[in-house]
Amino acid sequence: MTSKNKILVVDDSPLVVEAISNILETEYLVEKAYSGDDALKTLQTFRPDMLLLDIIMPGMDGYEVCRQIRADGSFGFIKIIMVSSRTMLEQRLEGYNAGADDYISKPFDKEELLAKVRVFMRLKSVEDQLQELNETLNEQVRVRTRQLIDAEKMAVIGRYAAGIVHNLNNPLQAIMGSAQLLAMKYPDNRNIMILRKAAVQMKHIISTILTTSRRESKAEFLDIDLNEVLKDQIELLRSNPFFKHEIQTKLNIKPLPPYRCVYAHFSQGLGNLIKNAADAMYKSNIKLLSITTLAEDKAILIKISDTGHGIPEERKEKIFNPFFTTKPLTASDDRPTGTGLGLASSKEMIESYGGKILVESQVGKGTTFTVRLPIN
Repeated sequence: MTSKNKILVVDDSPLVVEAISNILETEYLVEKAYSGDDALKTLQTFRPDMLLLDIIMPGMDGYEVCRQIRADGSFGFIKIIMVSSRTMLEQRLEGYNAGADDYISKPFDKEELLAKVRVFMRLKSVEDQLQELNETLNEQVRVRTRQLIDAEKMAVIGRYAAGIVHNLNNPLQAIMGSAQLLAMKYPDNRNIMILRKAAVQMKHIISTILTTSRRESKAEFLDIDLNEVLKDQIELLRSNPFFKHEIQTKLNIKPLPPYRCVYAHFSQGLGNLIKNAADAMYKSNIKLLSITTLAEDKAILIKISDTGHGIPEERKEKIFNPFFTTKPLTASDDRPTGTGLGLASSKEMIESYGGKILVESQVGKGTTFTVRLPIN
């Protein structure tokens, strides 16, 4: 149910206040004040959309009330209509200069009063919507600017990190060689076996990082095994302690035909879907990430399922909107954060290849994103 717009009626005559209130109360929520000081106090708690304001009142007159409201600046696009018998041009101009939006002369006509109130309520509604849109756009610009700055920083860090990781290969080879010699000399030593296993794991991690980094640096179309892309993204996410220690992964992947694409498009697009699934399970008791792939009917199907909180029906149509997210932009703890661009960019990328993303979800049980790509 839509809440009613609010109007504050201000006049030192109780009869006038009651007459105006009786006209407006069927359509609007009306509050009453009988002096300028009373009006300013009521404004702080009632926060009306419109003021119907008498001019001649004991103490503070309507002009001064109007000036103080406009000087305050915290009442947004509140509309002020002066209701007065003072209708000479000079008097109306004084009211406009004080910040009034319009005049209604006393005695007033009921239909004219209602018509003017409705017009200015519509105008205020439009102005409020424009203000909200402007604030949203400004926030989006700020977020996008931060993202671009962060992306540039990460690109620089990534280049240095790739160099550092590459330089780890030589000392790692020495460790692996020495571990191999020790294993030959002491074949029953359990600690040496643990050392060799850790070194092999480290070599695998380094290899994955370097391979992914090289592939993502190229913008050319290549024949890609999408199963390998998925495996690489899972391996990279294992650097996140929550993903590594909390989430169980289940792969059911079938051989796929080579897919001609830019590697970075799918490493980022599918990576976003996998990360989104992991984030959705942050508070779940069961944390199972399932990935299924198969080729059928001239299409490649990739299903990414989680056992997270699920998506309410009213949010399903919004999840691919840029900047729509239920996650905070930043967090002081290890909660997942987001900007609302991950799913939007994944959808745009997949659709650019003629594909589709389908969503199935049950609140409290989990969500499945199905990527369907035409075999090119």
